[in-house]
Amino acid sequence: MATLKPASALVAAITFTLAQGAGAVGLPDVSNAHTGKQLQNTTNFTGALTNGKPDLWLRLRHEDVSDDIPAGSPLSGTGDADMTSLRTVLGYSTARFYGVYGRVEFEANTRIGDDNALNVDDDLTFPPGPAGSRIAAGHSIIPDNEFQEINEAYIGWRSATSGCPDASEDCNGGTTVKLGRQTIIYNNHRWVGNIIWRQNNQSYDALRLDNTSINNLSASYAYLDRVNRTFGENSVFNEFEMDSSHLINVSYEFPFGKLTAYGYLLDFDDNPRTPFPEGVGAVGTPGIANFDSDTWGFRFVGKRKVNAFALLYELEWANQEPGDDAGPTLSDNDYYNVEVGGAFKLGGKPLIVKVGQEVLEGNGVNAVQTPLATVHAFNGWADKFVGAPGGTATPPGGLEDTNVTVVAKGLIGKSKLVFQYHDYQADTTVGGLDDYGTEWSALFAKPFSKQWLGLVKYTSFKDGDDGFSVDTDKFWLMGQFRFK
Repeated sequence: MATLKPASALVAAITFTLAQGAGAVGLPDVSNAHTGKQLQNTTNFTGALTNGKPDLWLRLRHEDVSDDIPAGSPLSGTGDADMTSLRTVLGYSTARFYGVYGRVEFEANTRIGDDNALNVDDDLTFPPGPAGSRIAAGHSIIPDNEFQEINEAYIGWRSATSGCPDASEDCNGGTTVKLGRQTIIYNNHRWVGNIIWRQNNQSYDALRLDNTSINNLSASYAYLDRVNRTFGENSVFNEFEMDSSHLINVSYEFPFGKLTAYGYLLDFDDNPRTPFPEGVGAVGTPGIANFDSDTWGFRFVGKRKVNAFALLYELEWANQEPGDDAGPTLSDNDYYNVEVGGAFKLGGKPLIVKVGQEVLEGNGVNAVQTPLATVHAFNGWADKFVGAPGGTATPPGGLEDTNVTVVAKGLIGKSKLVFQYHDYQADTTVGGLDDYGTEWSALFAKPFSKQWLGLVKYTSFKDGDDGFSVDTDKFWLMGQFRFK
């Protein structure tokens, strides 16, 4: 059991599609308190149920993957994959009845056309494991599968301010409590996220408490019972069963930026559907990333305006220590992220330029892992550091990701163009692996109205010739409709 030591999901969903890549690493920070829809208050129970708000999200996407696999490889002939699918989300949030409210959200993904990918559902089995399952499928991985599920189902309560009889719209107090299946995102999704890019989002069965009673200070705590992952019921990796796992996130707003202290204490229960123990981090198993761990860290994000120029800066440090069931050979590693950049106008158009380096230390046996993160937003869109069962798969030698991001806004009306470049090196050379490779990416997103959005995205990874991986190209074409 892990030992306890001394931002909104809806906004994140919008900013991901419009602003992905605005930071060199991850997604824009979200609030750590009072997340989700909290509607007007009523003293009539029936009115609270009938005066809620429905929401609908349709996302149609085509994805194409091309892995350059050598002719002599056992995986030869499995380098290509393509898939078109439609994600459908239908939700309903009630109004508040003396501060109490609820939400339910249905989520489904429907494949359109042929299944030309390894989807990590019932096509990934043990035996033969990831490689054998890929050979049987004859395709590369696109981890979006057909499913139908309840993504959110929770009851919440928002306190009232002093002197208010109830938590009405104008009397929001400093405390929120949520119990049930819910979205949880902290900061930029690096440690805890909802994996919003995939067609099945990640949610949590949890008890969450947020408080903002002290000016400029916001605190959040969550107790996790289960993590509902992105693969659907047919996958052996559909969920993480958790044992006494805690998420702690406390932020303070200064005039020059926000300082966050956090602790993420994860204890994985065994999954009876997999042939290996969870939480141990046994070398050579697909569960390597999922060792029990206690991660404590600090994050500072801010900007300072100087006339028409805004200096952007981001600093983060954390230490990850193996927890209760982790193997005896595993030891602690540090995490660092440093970014600096500027926001200004060029030719009358907004431009953002950032450079940074993210380091996930590795000691040759184990490395920093972030199994609950929105991993697609980090270390390149080719997902070279994502495991077959999802979550991170940082090599034992760790990772140094030196990156540059350029964001241009307003080139064609209200739109965003993003370019990224990554250079991946090992933190510690293990087995001759030192140069993992490089990757460049581009994204163009344009809203056509408040509800309609179009997006085109491409990434190209080049292996560093140390045998880490293979060259990979990925392409996405996406359109979405959103009513809320």
